[in-house]
Amino acid sequence: MFSLNRLRGLGRLARFGRETAGSVTLEATMVFPVILLATFMVLFFALYIAQGALVYYVASVAGERTAYNWSNSARELRTGAYPVGSYDGLYWRLLDDGLLQSMFGLGGEGTAVGGDSSDAGTSGGGGLTERKLRAASSAWDSALVGEMTYENKMLIRRVRTNADSASVPEPLRRFRGTSLVSARTSAVVVEPAEFIRSFDLARYYVVKMKGAKEGEASYRSKAKAVLQRRVSAGG
Repeated sequence: MFSLNRLRGLGRLARFGRETAGSVTLEATMVFPVILLATFMVLFFALYIAQGALVYYVASVAGERTAYNWSNSARELRTGAYPVGSYDGLYWRLLDDGLLQSMFGLGGEGTAVGGDSSDAGTSGGGGLTERKLRAASSAWDSALVGEMTYENKMLIRRVRTNADSASVPEPLRRFRGTSLVSARTSAVVVEPAEFIRSFDLARYYVVKMKGAKEGEASYRSKAKAVLQRRVSAGG
């Protein structure tokens, strides 16, 4: 009797295994959560890439325009046009642009300016370099924060832009673990004629320093002291 019931149970189990009714529903219940999770992961990744591309684009455009218009603070940021007769000072490249400071080792770290839209485009306060960077920050979107930095290494001049955006969707913040999307760009100020003049100036001072009777280090320190007094008197 026991064996007969057992055989009947095995028969029912075999028929259940051959039964196909409801298999589609069962498989969908098991597979759908995986597909849904994968879809959301792809969506969040696409949002992250898109947000990063937007931030990088704004930072890159701001830096490139600033580098292109660097020779004249009166230039319009988008077109490069400026009023007739509007130029910077005659010796702005030597002092305001930091050429001599770079040559004699005075403050080669550049000028950093916050890119907050609240002070974008203001012209009051700061030197010529700072005013240029503040005017350039007017191209930033109000959702971006960061800073623009100018550095003059005599033969190489760069405008560096660091931008951060906090306008990240909440699901993406949890997915990435941070609320900021950042971009770092660098644009080189290109002026062929000025590059040749700077190269000739550097070559002239190298010859003067090496031929100085008191030695190169002493000549450099004296020139540095004179420049420091000039900067202090001007400030």
